[in-house]
Amino acid sequence: MRAALQAVALWGKRAPPHSITAIMITDDQRTVVTGSQEGQLCLWDLSPELKISAKELLFGHSASITCLARARDFSKQPYVVSAAENGEMCMWNVTSGQCPWRAHSLSLPLSVFLSVSVALK
Repeated sequence: MRAALQAVALWGKRAPPHSITAIMITDDQRTVVTGSQEGQLCLWDLSPELKISAKELLFGHSASITCLARARDFSKQPYVVSAAENGEMCMWNVTSGQCPWRAHSLSLPLSVFLSVSVALK
């Protein structure tokens, strides 16, 4: 059995820095996902009135996130794949905030992770 980790971050009046390096919006247009220079992902709620509010901050990368992409049929499996400039790649469940899959180092050249679109079936 594989144990799942759930990170919880608490902060005071100001959230930690989140310099956006990658951005995507989910198919249902209710969630915006941003990747940051600091290696975090942030999930944002997008209201029908186009108001954005921070929902969750996810930690899992140790380098700047360079790209984000949806994985599979997002309406049935709400997963996002993120890649960082050091070769790390993670798959995130944006409903639960968990990272069920992570590759620390891939044997692909850095340029592959600067822009990618993923279609997993």
